[in-house]
Amino acid sequence: MGVYIFTPEDLIRYGAATEEQLGVLKNAILSKKDILVVGSSRSGKTKLVEALMHFIPDDWKVAVITAYGEFKPFKPNIVVIDTQFDSQPLERRTSDVISKIKALNPDYVVIDTIHTVDAARIFRELIDDYAFIVTSLALTDDIKDEVRHWLRISGETFDKFDIVVELKRDFRTGRKSINRIYEVKNGELRPLI
Repeated sequence: MGVYIFTPEDLIRYGAATEEQLGVLKNAILSKKDILVVGSSRSGKTKLVEALMHFIPDDWKVAVITAYGEFKPFKPNIVVIDTQFDSQPLERRTSDVISKIKALNPDYVVIDTIHTVDAARIFRELIDDYAFIVTSLALTDDIKDEVRHWLRISGETFDKFDIVVELKRDFRTGRKSINRIYEVKNGELRPLI
């Protein structure tokens, strides 16, 4: 049995997203906006990213930074840069990833909650040159502070994201869904939906 990759239609079918929410996110992707997906552990961050990648045109290159084979290249335009803890120092692994991204010159860079590289350095060096979709833990309602903590990025780097998608998980039912979509404006999160 193969790995099932979620589609936008799956998200609607299971009540994880509305057509309106996915329309906003599709337009953001086609405009190459920087998107941040946040939520608690097991809130559906990776499944949402999989679904969103269906909106990326097939002639766009996508670099996915992941660890330990967590993300499968389910479309030919996806190149996985798999990183893991090894004998190399963190800075060397991060330099290697940055070099690979630059060599690929992708239309989108996807970073799915990894701690095997210095994500803050990747953002500092590349966020002005490439569009990003990034996932991060957010365990409290202070999304900006949570993301700054977990990704170890500055407020200035956070403010370069265009869209923040907040996920929620109902711990009683296990239901996962988009809670709210924000636009980042002047350092503040403003609800779009």
